[in-house]
Amino acid sequence: MRRSRIIVVVATTLFCMSSLAQGNLCTKDESMVWSCSTKEKIYSLCASRNLSATAGYLQYRAGKGVKPEFAFPDSLQHPKGHFLLRLERRGASLKFMNADYEYWIYEPLAGSTTIDVSKGGKFIGTVTCDWSTNTLTLTETQNRFQVIGIYQ
Repeated sequence: MRRSRIIVVVATTLFCMSSLAQGNLCTKDESMVWSCSTKEKIYSLCASRNLSATAGYLQYRAGKGVKPEFAFPDSLQHPKGHFLLRLERRGASLKFMNADYEYWIYEPLAGSTTIDVSKGGKFIGTVTCDWSTNTLTLTETQNRFQVIGIYQ
């Protein structure tokens, strides 16, 4: 009995440490909608807790550590007109445009999440996540995005 308790405590501690190590760029007052990380950076979708069809914000952030180096949109705005989520054959994708740059976050049902970036219609590159939350493919996320008007 005591040995099984020790195993549970160790497993729980390792899980918590792993979760902290992955991190995200959302504040404690926000909801993390999605996040992924590579060896170099963390990428997150952060939402206000009051996000609804008419209120709140959604923001994509990228950076090292806990401070974002890039945020879209650059101010906290409602996501309608800025983001578009759609179901793919075997996953989900979230698209947004920042000036000439187009970003596609693709979350497959199996495999690694990627972020593709294009500029002026020309492919620039792909970021492959080492770890991700895999929350874009959840029915809960899709229903939430449908209510706020960014689900195709």
